[in-house]
Amino acid sequence: MQHLTQKRSTTSVLLMINVAKAKGISSDLCLKDTGITTDMLMDASTEISPEQELKLIENLVDQQEAQLVDTSLAVEIGLHYHLTTYGIFGFAISTSHTVRGAVEVGVGYLPLSFAFSKIFLREEGDIAYLVVDADHIAEKVRRFVVERDLVAMVNMHREVFGQNMPLEALNLQWPEGAENLYSAIYFARASYSQAENSVAFNRMLLNIPLPTANEQSRKMLLAQCQDLLQKRHSDNSIGLKVRNCILSRIDQGSDMEAVASELCVSLRTLRRQLSHEGTSFRALMDEVRETLAIQLLEETALTMEQIAVRLGYSDTANFFHAFKRWTGHPPKHFRR
Repeated sequence: MQHLTQKRSTTSVLLMINVAKAKGISSDLCLKDTGITTDMLMDASTEISPEQELKLIENLVDQQEAQLVDTSLAVEIGLHYHLTTYGIFGFAISTSHTVRGAVEVGVGYLPLSFAFSKIFLREEGDIAYLVVDADHIAEKVRRFVVERDLVAMVNMHREVFGQNMPLEALNLQWPEGAENLYSAIYFARASYSQAENSVAFNRMLLNIPLPTANEQSRKMLLAQCQDLLQKRHSDNSIGLKVRNCILSRIDQGSDMEAVASELCVSLRTLRRQLSHEGTSFRALMDEVRETLAIQLLEETALTMEQIAVRLGYSDTANFFHAFKRWTGHPPKHFRR
């Protein structure tokens, strides 16, 4: 869940503000209590924390609940995210050989997007599902985040596909409303009160070649995406130090107090420093465990019980539950 802990550009915030302004919501209302100024928005090098962007989203939800807008801001905002919005990340997606390749780049380099949701691909029989999971996001803004990220994802795939991608189903966790908000991406009736948020499509579509495929450009762009990810992790941030501490004692079940002691700071100071970077000890612990778990499942013959112990779990059932929460799949899904 690196995309929930790392700084991000103000591109997404500026996009949301512009759509909100067109609906009569002022920039001041959008930016209230976010710590973001209009000068920061004009500086392309400025980075903000995920918490700052989520606060802006909360402000938009407040305006929508006050019935100051007559539509779903999240859906309309999602339609403004294009491949070009994401820079190198978007171009890397478009140069993939097939739809599957585009999906794999999108999911694999999700930290380079503006999504707050966890997005993953699940294949069952003849149907493929792109799942948009935001259960880790505060309830007040969760639906907004899902609607924005889901619509943006479908919009991007429509651009990659070259036409409206034929969907088999649109599944949503919330109850049905009075109007069809999703006609721009799905022409049939959505299914509401479902167990997950996802779009379903024929699995064969994953094999369709893309008209913008370019192997030379793809390799170059993926290398740049990798460099961007490494750069984000190579700074001297407290988050990086905490990750390293967690990893060094992962099988001992590290707690925040032990890590604070190792870093020679108080528990309160560590919590404040992590919050300033837009993350938390729990989020970093989950990130390290998820990454290591997938690596052990794919590259070793360790049993589930042995992997659970390596990750600091005293109970295999707790490991299974956590893994399903991280990835949307049981551990055996990643076993080669």
